[in-house]
Amino acid sequence: MGGTKSLKNCTLLLSITLTLLCGFLLSFSMATVYFVGDQDEWNSQTDYASWAEGNNFTLGDLLVFKYVKGQHNVYEVSEESFRSCDTSNGVLAKYESGKDEVELKKVKKYWFICNIAGHCLGGMRFGIDVKQRTNLTHHASNFSDHALTPHNNIEPTPSYNNNNNSSISFELLLLLLLLLVLLFNVDFY
Repeated sequence: MGGTKSLKNCTLLLSITLTLLCGFLLSFSMATVYFVGDQDEWNSQTDYASWAEGNNFTLGDLLVFKYVKGQHNVYEVSEESFRSCDTSNGVLAKYESGKDEVELKKVKKYWFICNIAGHCLGGMRFGIDVKQRTNLTHHASNFSDHALTPHNNIEPTPSYNNNNNSSISFELLLLLLLLLVLLFNVDFY
């Protein structure tokens, strides 16, 4: 019986170690999907600077812009084009499908605007600073340095930020994996 008990203890220890290792590795590979504007989506009534401040954008994350095709669009632009709302130069990418997905592939500052007449100047724009994923908890507690706002007095109507982003927390994943380990190793003595 001593050999069986020892084998079960080794199996349990190995299972816990593998669970922790998998959870650790998954925390670095999981991207977050952000729906721009949350439930308000991409429209001219939302305060995107506030929305961006409430999020921590890291390499590999995905921005989803949902809007009525033809009423809005999304341009990724240079900082100069962002500040001036002039797209005669500095357009890096154009999206016009109504459900555009933009993967944040580089650690850099990204600038987005709507290029429909008057929308950018009316506040339909935001900038974000995408950081390297460096810790186990993807969402930092201090977001103030992640959102970049224009240097003028645009005051769009505020929106509610529910953070309806698709993300599985590392802690939840770890708890589920440990629960599975415990279910298969009930007899610890």
